[in-house]
Amino acid sequence: MITRERNLLQPTSIEKQGNWGMILHSRRSLGETAVRQPDLGGTILAAVLFTAIAGCNTPPPSGSADPATESDLPADEVILQSVLDQAESQDICDGFYQPEVAAESQVYRLGDRALVELQCATAAYQSVFAYVAVQPDGTLQPLTLDVFYPDQAGQFERSSEATVGGTTSFDPETSLLTVFSKSRGLGDCGSLAEYRWTGSELELATFRYQECSDSPGELVDPADYPQIYP
Repeated sequence: MITRERNLLQPTSIEKQGNWGMILHSRRSLGETAVRQPDLGGTILAAVLFTAIAGCNTPPPSGSADPATESDLPADEVILQSVLDQAESQDICDGFYQPEVAAESQVYRLGDRALVELQCATAAYQSVFAYVAVQPDGTLQPLTLDVFYPDQAGQFERSSEATVGGTTSFDPETSLLTVFSKSRGLGDCGSLAEYRWTGSELELATFRYQECSDSPGELVDPADYPQIYP
């Protein structure tokens, strides 16, 4: 969190206005005549004051982030309900939608957009998820996630999927989504994928895959699975 500190020795524009009023009042109390020589010092001080006040109201340069932009998004509950209302009509869950578990979905606010992790369904040992980007104007953009599957020859083929099954975690600080997908309930094989939020999509960063064995041995940490990508 950025903390802005004001220099206590620097008067605010309100303090400057108060001091300027005191100067005018003091000059009137001295009984000055209506006809006088121009007060160049007062004119300069007034010009400096006007410039300082105008500077406080100067709009941010073009292209800079507007701190109020994020507040333009509705509340998390409104965002989530909007996604739930359109989940079936847009088939966001690719046929896996279970309304009774969708309430466990998450909303992550990322700048002027939101990323919704829609929990589509719950299976025997992991859940099915879909991801939706919510644009500033409320438009929903269902996202796809790239994965790799081994073919019969053992070669990996890349595919874009509307949903992923597994255990997920998202870190808003690093904009990194981690998905651990089990190939079977034992959890001794499967894949570990990391996706980075780019502002418009979830881009595949790394993909690891552990083939299942007919004779399971000691469990391997998914972080130590063989790396397939990049």
